[in-house]
Amino acid sequence: MSDKIIDPHVHFFNLTEGQYTWLQGEKPPAWPHLDKIKAPISMAQLKSACPFQLEALVHIEAGYDNNDPIKELNWLAQHLNGYKYKAISYSRIDATLNEFSLALSALTHSHLVGIRDITEGKDATRLLAPNCLENLAYLAAQNLRFEAQFEIENLHITEQLIKYCHALPSLRVVINHLGFICDEQQWLNAVIKLSRCDNIAIKFSGLEFSKLAASKHQWLLDTLLQYFGEQRIMFASNFPVCQINTRYETCWQHYFSLCNQHSVWHRLSYKNAHEIYQID
Repeated sequence: MSDKIIDPHVHFFNLTEGQYTWLQGEKPPAWPHLDKIKAPISMAQLKSACPFQLEALVHIEAGYDNNDPIKELNWLAQHLNGYKYKAISYSRIDATLNEFSLALSALTHSHLVGIRDITEGKDATRLLAPNCLENLAYLAAQNLRFEAQFEIENLHITEQLIKYCHALPSLRVVINHLGFICDEQQWLNAVIKLSRCDNIAIKFSGLEFSKLAASKHQWLLDTLLQYFGEQRIMFASNFPVCQINTRYETCWQHYFSLCNQHSVWHRLSYKNAHEIYQID
């Protein structure tokens, strides 16, 4: 297997210098294999574990220090020195416009391509805040993407995000982890709605969070291809969190097995991420 791939959803942890309060605080996630997930790893080791040619990656903020997220970007520049990558940092999406613009100014970095603010569960209501539209407009003006991480089956929130995307055609949104599928029909309803916005893409990742049987994964991919088309879907590992139930190698081999055509595989494993994140 010599195909080039880009992994658009990877986390590297620096638990010695970073905070990661969600991971090593009083209440860490009750995930299987947590010690393995927290283990330090280099880019060279990750490339070695990949069954394909890992050409580049997109690092997604991991809570190094949410009060000063530039620290994570600066550390990544050292940790990934010599490798191709882009980075998604953190900024609170419902902050005042002044706070948001100042936060982005403090994140100036050659590898920055967007921000993520996790709005899962009850936090999803923050996407309804009146400041969100202004902040997303500012984000789009800076040529930065918004990584949306919430349960898309919450249609009230999904429809609000769609309104933002219609109002801001230059905004680029990427849905993380399939939008956390739980109920197949409700998920499908949300996918159909979201797919009508040309400026929304979705990551085929986070299967470790789903209770859906592996036999359903082909249906997931075929459904996304039907509605989003080949140009707005990206395979992504969510490493090291994917190790909840699979190895990095197995994750990518599984994605490969779902593609009946090499052209589809190339699009979803390389070309789309290359274009969406403008990887040199």
